Amino acid sequence: MLIRENARIAIILIVITAICPAAERTSELISVIPQPVSIEYDEGYFQIGPETRIVAENEAAIEAAKLIDALAPAMGFKLSLADTSQRRRGTITLELEKNLSELGDEGYTLRVTPRRISIRAKEPAGLFYGIQTLRQLLPARVFSKTKAEDADWKVSCVRITDYPRFQWRGLLVDPARHFIPKQDLMRFIDIMALHKYNSLQIHLTDDTGWRLEIKRYPKLTETGAWMDFTTMRGGDESVKAANKRPGGFYSQEDIRQIVGYAAERYVNIVPEIEMPAHTGAAIVSYPEIGLYPDKLSALPVEKRWAANERVLAPRPKTVTFMQGVLTEVTELFPSLYIHIGGDEANIEHWKQSEEMQALKRELGLKDEAELHSWFIRQMDSFLTSHGRRLVGWDEILQGGLAPGATVMSWRGQQWGITSANAGHDVVMAPTSHTYFDYYQGPSDKEPLAIGGDL
Repeated sequence: MLIRENARIAIILIVITAICPAAERTSELISVIPQPVSIEYDEGYFQIGPETRIVAENEAAIEAAKLIDALAPAMGFKLSLADTSQRRRGTITLELEKNLSELGDEGYTLRVTPRRISIRAKEPAGLFYGIQTLRQLLPARVFSKTKAEDADWKVSCVRITDYPRFQWRGLLVDPARHFIPKQDLMRFIDIMALHKYNSLQIHLTDDTGWRLEIKRYPKLTETGAWMDFTTMRGGDESVKAANKRPGGFYSQEDIRQIVGYAAERYVNIVPEIEMPAHTGAAIVSYPEIGLYPDKLSALPVEKRWAANERVLAPRPKTVTFMQGVLTEVTELFPSLYIHIGGDEANIEHWKQSEEMQALKRELGLKDEAELHSWFIRQMDSFLTSHGRRLVGWDEILQGGLAPGATVMSWRGQQWGITSANAGHDVVMAPTSHTYFDYYQGPSDKEPLAIGGDL
């Protein structure tokens, strides 16, 4: 009975295989992330060796140089660059053709035959993304930083047409809570670009650290980048006893290097400067922007971390302070979009402040939600005057929002739908689907995850 049942299963599998040969071949031949729009398979392969030439001119030659540099460490040789007069067998050709409008600015076609490889695009970004697909078509050892001995650099013959579904293909990193060194950030950008992400949001400020040098406010990094370790939850007592203060920050020169490095890989850096909440590090550094400056200033710095309310006092001087920060941010980051946070503001602190209640009445506002909205609008007007667009988490909707603002929906999907229906551009980032810091198994068997040691 068991033999008969096994035979029946085998027959079913054979039938399924016969019906779906293309699916089986797909899994054997290609593994590209994200999956291209269209893939067609041909017989044979192209062999890359020391004699292979890359044919490209003008802007295409810039992308060709990136391909040469990317392949050299693992292959142990550098491919040569030739001009278009040297098209022949055994070449990789990169071409820009302005008439390929159907591909958009980031699309490309890639054709691999036994004689040559051809990547065509309308814009340099498309060539770059075609190169990333070519890299993924090669054996995985191509990503080695040292020579891969005895590797066979074959590329299966395919015809690929590809272009993005989404304009904003983004990731977020958070060096504010745990500092990420510059070189690690650049490595992250490399991996992003390989997978055709084009937007990196850097969460530069929070209660636990201020990571961006602001020259007009030096204490933001002199003080705010180095948290008192005794306020850390669940910290190692031996490290606390050693009086080590965790932290770090990016100098303005670091930022220029990061932005330039990302731009070469068609990644836009979106800076996030949190306000009015998640501002503990800023308030520790400059108590005058907090709710109770005299009380906080009287405390030693190490005591301020736990004592401040972690929400700005939106008085005019604070508005001026934060606009000063944004002035330097816009000078450092060419991004059209500047993220100002706007989330999780504990406006109960404003209710309890006589000064904030007086400010609310002076501005003719009916409640704290409108005060929050008023503050966000000051930043929106400022950024608009500098040719930029404000982005904020979906809480910026409370109390009303300027029409040009972009909403990043993190509290589920409904806020994104509401924002889009109101005419705002929306970036979807719901925690349920896009946050990678949740536990993947039993919490006692994994490193600290979301809600862990801040």
